[in-house]
Amino acid sequence: MNHFGQIDHLVNNAGIASLCMFEEVLDITNFAPMIDVNFWGSVYPTYFALPHLKRSRRRIVVIASAAGWLPMPRMSFYNASKAALINFYETLRLEFGQEIGITIVSPGWIDSERFLSKEGEVRAETEIEGTYPVGNTEAYARAVVDGACRGERCVTEPSWFCVMHLYRVFAPEVLDWCYRVLYVTKPGSDDLSKRILDTAGAKEYLCPASMQSPPLESE
Repeated sequence: MNHFGQIDHLVNNAGIASLCMFEEVLDITNFAPMIDVNFWGSVYPTYFALPHLKRSRRRIVVIASAAGWLPMPRMSFYNASKAALINFYETLRLEFGQEIGITIVSPGWIDSERFLSKEGEVRAETEIEGTYPVGNTEAYARAVVDGACRGERCVTEPSWFCVMHLYRVFAPEVLDWCYRVLYVTKPGSDDLSKRILDTAGAKEYLCPASMQSPPLESE
């Protein structure tokens, strides 16, 4: 405000994912900071930017996650935090009406993830790229900007995640069975999904980002 004199848009982008089975968690209190970042890290700037956004009548862009409505195994805390984020801003959409626009972004896996391990340590996890389809950061960023400029209520990237939403609504048992077969394995064993990708040579096509981007480094 001191520099530009107004706030045109507020982009809430901070987030940390978790990657472990709930029963593997060594200390449940280690995950409280993740909830703070993922949920309160968006609520606080929204609260303080609110009067300025009302004057400019512009937009809040919320980087939530497809995990908020499509929960994945091994991500219980993360799924819950993103579901809370989505419901919070859907509520604000009702409260603000036309005063402030809200675009809720639900990305799938993007090659810029930071994960909280079962030990409670933040790591740049690259192994996830061998298990799930991973999207390119630049394409994702363009989709977010384009969606916000068009005034869209929701943006899902990659767009094929919308199909998963239909499965979640109309065939939840099928989706649950697939997740358990592909991603819920005994500790120490490789995921079936990873073995399928490695055997079929599909990683190059489903995870192009891992073929192009250098390994992430911990902050």
